Amino acid sequence: MRFNPFTSHRLLTNAIISLFLSAVFLSAYLGELKTYADIQWLDIMGEGGIVLMTLVWISVLLISRPPSKVTTYLVIGVGLFMFSATLDLLDEWLMHPAHQWLSWIESLPAPLGMLLTSVGLYYWHQEQYVLNSQLRRREVHLREHDKVCSVTGLYKAQYLDSVINEQLISTQPFWLGAIDIRDFSHFNNEFGFSEGDRLLREISELLLMNCRLSDVVCRYAGDCFMVLMPATTEQQAKELMAQIKGALRYCAFKVEASKKARFQHVTTALIQGNVGNNTRTLTSQLHSQLQQKKHQQKVAQRAHLC
Repeated sequence: MRFNPFTSHRLLTNAIISLFLSAVFLSAYLGELKTYADIQWLDIMGEGGIVLMTLVWISVLLISRPPSKVTTYLVIGVGLFMFSATLDLLDEWLMHPAHQWLSWIESLPAPLGMLLTSVGLYYWHQEQYVLNSQLRRREVHLREHDKVCSVTGLYKAQYLDSVINEQLISTQPFWLGAIDIRDFSHFNNEFGFSEGDRLLREISELLLMNCRLSDVVCRYAGDCFMVLMPATTEQQAKELMAQIKGALRYCAFKVEASKKARFQHVTTALIQGNVGNNTRTLTSQLHSQLQQKKHQQKVAQRAHLC
């Protein structure tokens, strides 16, 4: 999720802009322009790079983090360091009188900023510890975010395929289950993609809640989810899929544009992974089984209406 610095962090953004403009105004008001011969261009490149990078860090923090104590400490801390770095940079163009108070203004914000940044990093560490505990079922050990679905936070198909390959090499039995949300495209057409994404996130939470810590849950494609169940018997796999199906069937999703709850109908399929299979064959067979069940349900529904 990305945040708008001028709406989500309006006070912090204004504070950073004020610090930068204050440094420019202070240097311009008190300083005198140096001659071209006295300007050290190498120092300007080095100190200018520091100012530029601090501004980039601040922008990334404001865009990436929600309003919080951690964000405030980090942004103000880096902002104070940027203030001192900006004064150092402008010193390369402007000659300032040797006032003690000016030296303090130039030197003190940097260590104070480092102190606030350190406090922010400490609170960030505590925040990440809590988040890691909450996400242990979702991420396990994975930190490669290109393999995680940005909408649901679940693994993508590529990661599941790699785990299936590992399971096929081992001798332990495993089962692979698929869950398809029926008529999801109609839901998107009726309520919009924003509500569709919110529904997918709620479904993801229910899947994680009904799976074990050892199971791997992924969003395989669109409205299709898959669950890999390692070291699992057939009876255990069937019970787990029945529990997931029941949880999703009775999930009352509240649509923002409607006062009524929407209940989802799902189709599930289950297949065992054998050493002789390969990933493509296994997922293809599971997908075919899922499509066959969906076709049978549509035929039964039409017959019931007739």
